[in-house]
Amino acid sequence: MNIELKDLSHNPVYAQVREQIENQIKNNTLAAGEQLPSPAALGQKLSVDKGEIQRAYYELEQLGLITKQTGKDFLGKPRIDYRVAASNRR
Repeated sequence: MNIELKDLSHNPVYAQVREQIENQIKNNTLAAGEQLPSPAALGQKLSVDKGEIQRAYYELEQLGLITKQTGKDFLGKPRIDYRVAASNRR
């Protein structure tokens, strides 16, 4: 997954992330079932607050393009996985 942030003065980070992921899903660059990076990991990669990524993911989830699954990691700690939804084509 490739995300590039551009003009932050006119287009908020979360909106850019949401739009780019949405386009990648609709263009089949991201396949159904593909796991997305955690908000913390993507935020770190883009040097932005993970809250911006969480908002983008929330909006994508509301659009039915991604799903959120809660589970536990191998140490038994709670974990949330984000995946491209199976029925994401419109």
